[in-house]
This record gives sequence, structure tokens and C-alpha cells, in this order.
Amino acid sequence: MKLADLPVAFASRSFNKAERNYSTVEKELAAIVWGIKHFRPYLYGRRFKVVSDHKPLKWIMNIKDPGSRLLRWRIQLEEYDYEIVYKPGGQNTNADALSRVHALQKEDSEPGEVDDYMKAKIFQESHDSILRGHRGMNKTYKAIRRHYQWPNMKREVEEYVKRCTKCQLNKALRPRGKAPMEITTTAEQPFERCTLDIVGPLTETTLGNKYILTFQDDLSKYLVAVPVPQQDAETVAKAFVLNIVLKLGVPGQILTDQGSSFLSDLFKNVCRLLRIKKVQTTAFRPESNGSLERSHRVLAEYL
Repeated sequence: MKLADLPVAFASRSFNKAERNYSTVEKELAAIVWGIKHFRPYLYGRRFKVVSDHKPLKWIMNIKDPGSRLLRWRIQLEEYDYEIVYKPGGQNTNADALSRVHALQKEDSEPGEVDDYMKAKIFQESHDSILRGHRGMNKTYKAIRRHYQWPNMKREVEEYVKRCTKCQLNKALRPRGKAPMEITTTAEQPFERCTLDIVGPLTETTLGNKYILTFQDDLSKYLVAVPVPQQDAETVAKAFVLNIVLKLGVPGQILTDQGSSFLSDLFKNVCRLLRIKKVQTTAFRPESNGSLERSHRVLAEYL
């Protein structure tokens, strides 16, 4: 029985102005080079097949004296263990569908051109959507640049972010300051030392949650945010065990503030049972847990 395709991800991008002048073979090989580089974490170190509906590719990969551009791309692919397989265009419909994603344009647009309608959709998906959280100009530009390119793109992104009403109302402008260099107490291994805190009360959600239990690894700054209905010791301890310990493992040390839920006997007994060293910050000194407090600021902007 023939197994169906089980994709883990999809990716596509438009050719820029120079790439649109490539020959057909060069365009096909450029797409393969970009695709393999994009999915490198899945492909490097294992044998895989590259399925294409362009039959000359199998020939061009075997000739002894290719052009300079083709030779450069072949050298880039030397570190991978792959095989190019020909698949007729009529059967290659899953890839053809992605090829047309970037052609959402007006009829009078040039091939590959990004028109005003498509730019509006790109800005909305890369900046305004819930999962993007109204990121700043630089992060929005980098996100768009991974898949699209057009003249004066950076200036247009900057103007769009400046005109965003929500950004102007909710984001405070802070002067850039450089802290002096000093030796820190940052952990040397993941989960060697972690921090825990509670954010809220916030607007109650449809599920009745008003607080967020936040957990951050001191070395990697990996952050976990768990919604909870209240901040009593039992709720906090349960959320900590179910959403952090059982999913990520047991941290070596936990730093908390002096909140009543963290100082309760119940939470202390949980830490003792799991052999977690528990320490707390000095009263009224949130800078002792500054890294997590800084993450709270970003979390608040997203919310």
C-alpha cells in the first residue's frame, strides 16, 4: 500500500528581480538550494529525496562542466546526502499549490510583483495578528524579509508600524541605555536555576483565569506562561507541577518573590519532595528577579 505524504511544514517565497532573469534550470535549482537550506534541521545528516517536475535537473547535476552559478550551488549541496527524483507536473500538484501563494496579485501586476493588496495582507499577518503581538519595526521587517522582497520594503514597514494606533497607545518609548559590564551569576546549564512569579490580576478570560504563573530558565531565558484562576498556594503548586515539572522536568533551584503562595508550607513541601532548592528575593527588590520582570513587560505588550 502506498503511503500518503505526511508534511511537517510548508514554505515558499517569491523570486526577486535578479532571480526572475534566471534560466528555467537555474530557477529550479535555486528553489532546491533555498528549500534545503530552509529545512536544514530536518535534512542534515540523513538521506532524503528531492522531488521535482523538472527533468533536466537530473541531467544538470551530473554534467562535468556546469556554469559558475550552477557549480556554486552544487558545492553548497555537497554536504547533504540527497537524490533528485523526477515527478511529472500533473502529479506534483501539492508543490504547485504553494507556487501560487505569492501570486495573490492584481491582473495588471507583473509576475512575482507584490501589489498593495498583498502588502496589506502581509503587514496584517506579520504585525497585527494575535500571534505576532504588534512587534516593533525591526522584528516585523526581519519576519517579512524571510519570505518577501520588494523595493523600499524597510521604509514601508517602518511607516506602517509608526501609523499603527495600538502600538502608539500601548508601547512606551524608553531611552536606550547601556548597562556597565559586570560578572553575572547566570547559570551554566539549563534548568540549573529558574525563576517563578505571578502576573495579575488581569481581565478575566472566558475560562475564568485572572492570573498568569510565569516560569523562566535563567540560562536560556525560555519562558512558560500558565493561566490560573487564582493565586492561592494550592492552585499555584498544582499548576507548577502539571505544566512545568511533568512537561519540562525538575529544576535544580527556584527563585521566587515573597508572595504568600510561594512562602506557604504547601509549596515548600512540594519543592522539598522534588528536591528543589528554593530561594526568594529580598522584600521590595524586584530587580533581584530582573530577567523575569523584563519578560513580563513583553508579555504585557502582547496581551
